[in-house]
Amino acid sequence: MKKTLLLLVILALQACSDTTVQLPTDNVHKGSCINSKLETNTVQSFSDIDTGIDADIGKGIPTGIYFSNKNCGSDKTCKNFNPEKIDGKYFLSKNQDSNEATYYLLVKDNTYYLYSLQFLDEDYRAVGSWSQLKEIEESDLSFEIESIEQVMGSDYMGSYDNANINNALNTLANKSGLLEIGNLLEGNKIPTHETITFIHTNDGYKVDCKNYIKKYEEVADELFEKNMAVGFHFYYECSNGNVISFQDVKKLT
Repeated sequence: MKKTLLLLVILALQACSDTTVQLPTDNVHKGSCINSKLETNTVQSFSDIDTGIDADIGKGIPTGIYFSNKNCGSDKTCKNFNPEKIDGKYFLSKNQDSNEATYYLLVKDNTYYLYSLQFLDEDYRAVGSWSQLKEIEESDLSFEIESIEQVMGSDYMGSYDNANINNALNTLANKSGLLEIGNLLEGNKIPTHETITFIHTNDGYKVDCKNYIKKYEEVADELFEKNMAVGFHFYYECSNGNVISFQDVKKLT
């Protein structure tokens, strides 16, 4: 009931449409237009469509939505997760029961978006964000990220100011606790530099954490001096020795 009410709030507040990337679906969920400094761009809803494309190693990642359905620790124990799905649409949700990081990878026509929800301190403060990934090399599934758009949590990450740690971001996603996958909501833009490589597995993809940490260490000191975030989306998981696996949502639901 709580999730249904939250979805109704989102739908009720949708009143305008910005520049969009056209996705092949008949059920269009446009961006929100809220009375604040934050506007919305939307990659139109990408729910239960059949891509008809099988993964081809060396040819990039096929069109679809991929979810971090499994997280394995350094002790080889694994936890399984299910994507948040409401009325055929997928959401990043900070209303989950466990304080666990979750991720989505959205792919359309060789354009990639990464959505992440993390709990970054001892108080388990949820930080939700998304980034566009720039492809470096198709054959080895390597990407770089230049900025993070934080849309859930406090102003702390954007300003590095402890005084703002309890100031909630004024975004619809933060108020509802839900961000639809495909929604490019503006929030706190945080400059960063991440290099991410995905490894093809039998049932999907996993993050190359060894390479991720290596690249992080190469640039960390320089970027810290510039007050830039580094190693944001996967750093906490990878530095703890976790293995983050992604699978097509159509195989999970």
